[in-house]
Amino acid sequence: MKSVHIEDNPMLLREFLSGSEQAFDQVFTCYYPLLCVYANRILPQPEIGQDFVQESLIAVWNRRADFDSFSKIKAFLYTCVRNACFKQLEKEKVKSKYESSLGSNEPMDDQSILKDIIHAEVISRIFAQVDTLPEQCRKVIYMTFKEDKKPKEISDELGITVSTVNSQKMRGLNLLKRKLSESDYLIIALILFPGIGF
Repeated sequence: MKSVHIEDNPMLLREFLSGSEQAFDQVFTCYYPLLCVYANRILPQPEIGQDFVQESLIAVWNRRADFDSFSKIKAFLYTCVRNACFKQLEKEKVKSKYESSLGSNEPMDDQSILKDIIHAEVISRIFAQVDTLPEQCRKVIYMTFKEDKKPKEISDELGITVSTVNSQKMRGLNLLKRKLSESDYLIIALILFPGIGF
């Protein structure tokens, strides 16, 4: 999962606001994976979240004249995706289950939006490096983090022992330590091995 940093590119902003489709492609490439990570925190169906992300990017393109900075564009995108996801949960009558951990569906203040943006960007950075791991390490980490599976479930699905699952997690963690910043490494370490100090 790659993230392209565009916030400090005033020329790109000008091109985007003037209607350049090439500039829109760069904005899409930057924000699409981050917004998908965010939508996946709320919705249990990734494909629906991806649709909402695409719709939000089209909306910001159609309303580009309303913005004067990438920070405002980013806040708009996250708010659109969040609202669309909660509307979907309302339809499915399971909203309360997810709100217990995500907070109530009230208008987001700047601080809430900022926290969500930071979370999505951290996860994006981590998984850009997870994608470079050997296949079995990568599978084990994805199943642990994205599918929230226990070691026994992973061992049954992959046809390996629980001890192999844990050793692959540790191997992946050691490889990631060389690739990630200290803070990002600590986050993935605590996710893979909760309750253990690092």
